[in-house]
Amino acid sequence: MATSVYFNNYNSSPEQRLIEDLMIETIKINGVDCYYIPNINEAARDLLYGEDPLKKFTAAYPLELYITNVDGYEGEREFFSKFGLEIRNNMSVIVSKRSFSRWVPQTYQRPREGDLIYIPFLSQTGEMYEIKFVNYTEAFYVMGNKFPFFYKLELEKFKYSQETIDVGVPQIDNIVAQEAYSLALNVNVSTGNGNFIIGETVYNTANTATATVTDWNVTDSKLKVTDLYGTFANNILVRGNTSNASYTITTAPDELLDNQEREMYDNKIIQTEANSYINFSESNPFGSIT
Repeated sequence: MATSVYFNNYNSSPEQRLIEDLMIETIKINGVDCYYIPNINEAARDLLYGEDPLKKFTAAYPLELYITNVDGYEGEREFFSKFGLEIRNNMSVIVSKRSFSRWVPQTYQRPREGDLIYIPFLSQTGEMYEIKFVNYTEAFYVMGNKFPFFYKLELEKFKYSQETIDVGVPQIDNIVAQEAYSLALNVNVSTGNGNFIIGETVYNTANTATATVTDWNVTDSKLKVTDLYGTFANNILVRGNTSNASYTITTAPDELLDNQEREMYDNKIIQTEANSYINFSESNPFGSIT
């Protein structure tokens, strides 16, 4: 049975455009400004299990979105599990397809799972969320439109785990300085020269270690670094890759010891206790119980 040619508007582009315009206007009036932060390390994406252990974020694109859950966070929120207290704050937001295409390079045809959304006004200092699911059929083909008018993003509070974040937006890049594991190297300022630049790569002249600068305080003679590769030893010269500043390390603290700036880590305790039970020598790769 054929539908009426006089009242069937499912192929009407002007009607579809009107609905999309109204939706975008609603988001611009009632929405909030945020940043879309894509993961550029495509080679690390595991398409089978969805894991991505080598995330790298180097760009942030301004984008307006509408928060749908106005009554508070969604998800399991605060609960006790076998790992202790866990906080899983989720939320749902709506992003216009046209706005996404306008502000985000078309290298990314749609928001992707694993990318980040930064909402500046939340918690006064801003909050970072990871996209867990992208729903593009929420409107379910309104007026016969084959393409989505908007994307509904299911977000979960982002748990920072030493990912590379350098997008050029200070309030976002500061997350690395505040949350990343870092090591404070004491240097001899009397024999060195220059000033390290926040975010630059430093290396020791023995070419056995590299790191990224998160803070440089010449008054306290401290160079704070993260993303460590290798070991920084005492009495070794450390040099900035960009600033060319160079200083001799006087004290390089044990990387496994407790970090006084954060909660008490037990890395050193676990390592010490494990050494008395497990043999990690090459002659016995499976270890032995004593």
